[in-house]
Amino acid sequence: MQVLFLASEIFPYAKTGGLADVAYSLPRSLEALGVKILRAMPLYQKVPREGLVPLERSVQVRLNGRFYTFRLFRKDDHFFFEQPELYDRPYIYGPPGGSYPDNDLRFGGFCWAVAEALGAGLLSADLIHANDWQTALYPVLHQEIYRFPQPVLFTIHNLAFQGMFERESLVRLELPWSLYHMEALEFWGKINLLKGAIVFSDAVTTVSRTYAQEILTYEYAYGLEGVLYKHRHKLYGILNGIDYQLWNPETDPYIYENYSLRDPSGKEANKQAMLEELGVAAFFAEKPLFCFINRLSHQKGVEIILSALADLSRLNAFFIFLGEGEYGPRFYRLDRRYPNMFAQIVFDEAWSHKVYAAADYILVPSVFEPCGITQLIAMRYGTLVVARRTGGLADTLVDVSYPGGYGFLFPDPIREDLLCGVKRAAELYNTHPKHFQKLRQRVMRLDFSWERSAKAYLRLYRQLLKRKKTC
Repeated sequence: MQVLFLASEIFPYAKTGGLADVAYSLPRSLEALGVKILRAMPLYQKVPREGLVPLERSVQVRLNGRFYTFRLFRKDDHFFFEQPELYDRPYIYGPPGGSYPDNDLRFGGFCWAVAEALGAGLLSADLIHANDWQTALYPVLHQEIYRFPQPVLFTIHNLAFQGMFERESLVRLELPWSLYHMEALEFWGKINLLKGAIVFSDAVTTVSRTYAQEILTYEYAYGLEGVLYKHRHKLYGILNGIDYQLWNPETDPYIYENYSLRDPSGKEANKQAMLEELGVAAFFAEKPLFCFINRLSHQKGVEIILSALADLSRLNAFFIFLGEGEYGPRFYRLDRRYPNMFAQIVFDEAWSHKVYAAADYILVPSVFEPCGITQLIAMRYGTLVVARRTGGLADTLVDVSYPGGYGFLFPDPIREDLLCGVKRAAELYNTHPKHFQKLRQRVMRLDFSWERSAKAYLRLYRQLLKRKKTC
């Protein structure tokens, strides 16, 4: 079986968020199961050119009334589509806080170029797996324009980003007006690329079972609940995983001291080293250490944290916040206002490893969370999780009040519920140290590796191929 995996970003070549990690790790795990994976993405300005081999032929794509030439480059099983006018820019999607105005052409053009390359025999696949709105036009082209025989799977990583553009983009993308109706791309007078992918893909997955159910409702669907409900027969929830080689406290080169489930003593050494680095070890070495490692955005529940800062400052615990985003300025010089807090508002990958290894608890108060990987990484490092019960958090955490539980879940994204979760966690740490250590060992035994997720995707690939053959 050969699968063509389409994504707008793939680690280590381009990364702005979790999609790049998925596009790196999931194909690797599928390859370990015997699947041949070809990956395709645009060739951005910052992608290193070393080792890229040009293909002899290029493809032509008509966009906005003229032709664009896309050159293809290959490195191992990665294919890069070069179009300098569209991709030779300093950012992948646009400058911080914004988007390039021609992103419809940039990513719609990529989808056209992939389809042209498949039609010309430059690429081949038994199945195509597209991801998020940037590749959402591909299933539409595949089924309605080229009418290729292979099945198409589309994965929604975050429904909040749908690829909506003005109606004129239909002309700019050289699409027929026959696609501008309620059962295709039309959406409240605009075009919605993600909607098109949902309609025209053979199957749609999202990144947890609970999120797959949540997006059928008004609260989580961002206007697409009707479309998703109509196509619910082909909607699947498959939980994301994490790379257990990259995130491994036994071998992690970034942390202060390595440790493992067999010898967890280094966990406390990491906490001590972190507190000493921050100059607060004398005051908080015996107190619970909470952390937040995520985007400082509305989705991640940062407004809830900000509303609770004064209350958290009165707890006998220390709090570290690491991330960047729209709410970054609100955390500036946090330690000057609250002695038991520290914030770093420029994200640092190496320092995030240190914080995961040092913390006793991580806060994940998301308003919504398709899957979430911070809680999976934290548990890999023996850090317990205080989280809102939603999406992938609900699928990966069991509250300590239940037999076999290991997390601290709260129901609603409000200040009072977050404080209740934090206080429950702090109380257990302070009054039941032996039980706390048992919970730490319990979460380190859990398996959220990509291997399990890859097996679920492989089963779905086989179902789609079998179904296509019998049609």
